[in-house]
Amino acid sequence: MLSEKRECRMQSDLVSRRNFLAGSLGLLFLPHVARALANNDVQPLARQSHFPQMPTGGVGVTPCGSMNAPANIPSMGHIARASEPGQWIQVSGTIFGFDGATPAPDIVLFLYHTDAQGYYNHPNSPFNPRIHGWIKSDSKGRYRFVTVKPGPYPELDTPAHIHVHLFGPRLPEYWVDEYMFEGDPLITPASMAHLTGRGGFNNVIKLTRSNDGLLYGVRDFKLQHVAVSGNCHLV
Repeated sequence: MLSEKRECRMQSDLVSRRNFLAGSLGLLFLPHVARALANNDVQPLARQSHFPQMPTGGVGVTPCGSMNAPANIPSMGHIARASEPGQWIQVSGTIFGFDGATPAPDIVLFLYHTDAQGYYNHPNSPFNPRIHGWIKSDSKGRYRFVTVKPGPYPELDTPAHIHVHLFGPRLPEYWVDEYMFEGDPLITPASMAHLTGRGGFNNVIKLTRSNDGLLYGVRDFKLQHVAVSGNCHLV
């Protein structure tokens, strides 16, 4: 988990942040996004405004996505709503089992992140993120989602990232290292030192622009047994 102390500090430090000034960044991309959603048969996901919390195994907690998850979760979906300002990205990959080679079906990714300006919501809190969703791997372990590229926290030196948890049949929910993005100047040896290696593969993804206006990236996962998982609770 990227600097859990920082995540907890945000709860008090960021409540008094300035109001979000919603600009037009990303609106030019919406026609491209609409076509991509139609071409990929992407379906909107259910929303949950308040989350129970799950211990990280460190000094804090993180939103728990396995409680109150939608009954029907697609393998392709969008996390941010189509009206969300920002640069749109599509991330795909394959989830492998504990051997790192066999595709793992029916594994859910719970994803949440800041908006393009670096805010989870207004007033800001990382514990009840506005932009979030669920994706489930298909029969071949594949997943894909579309969302806006998150911005870094305005007051901190944490790289821009997308939080991700994994859970599934007989697999209690656990968090893995966040998606980060190649070329982010905030990715430093110090920020990388906070990573745990959870996820089994490189969490820093390369985004490549296509003619449809989206940035595309790939990240695979390897399932792991972790010491702290599940145990979602209301706080």
